[in-house]
Amino acid sequence: MKKKCALVIGGTGMLKNVSLWLANNQYEVLIVSRQRKKFESVKENALYPENLHPILVDYHDDQQLTKKLTSAFHTYGYPEIVVSWIHSTAPNALPTIIHLIESRGFSIPWYLFHIQGSATYLKKEKAPVPDTCRYRRIYLGFVIENGHSRWLSHDEISQGTITAIKSDQKETVIGTLEPWEMRP
Repeated sequence: MKKKCALVIGGTGMLKNVSLWLANNQYEVLIVSRQRKKFESVKENALYPENLHPILVDYHDDQQLTKKLTSAFHTYGYPEIVVSWIHSTAPNALPTIIHLIESRGFSIPWYLFHIQGSATYLKKEKAPVPDTCRYRRIYLGFVIENGHSRWLSHDEISQGTITAIKSDQKETVIGTLEPWEMRP
């Protein structure tokens, strides 16, 4: 029986613990990473390192991203869950991923947990997704402590993302976005 598959973009940085959590829950976890060393660091902390697989590519390179993802999907399966933290400097990366998942030729529902910075909250722009995609938006806010604000830590972002995956809400805010003028 083939395991469930997940794709994590940002899975060696702020979403490292999401990658580990998915691997611990018996997903084949495909992690997009530019650096093998960072991927190996994640793998060293895994209870099930055999469930973690690197896709060594810079997601700014559309051609290489397509090539590497296609190969990984054929080897491990198409993802049922995509957790995506992609910088705005790579506007084609998410559409490329969506297209590749949809190109499998049959309609199987899948989840996209699209992580976005706080500034996107005001825009409310949804990524164009097909009907088979269950789109979930996660906004990264900030924390107010003792009258001062700070950005979220990687652990807080990972834990908030795991909570969002478990709760399956259409929108989740990790931290707070209010009061807006308190953003760090």
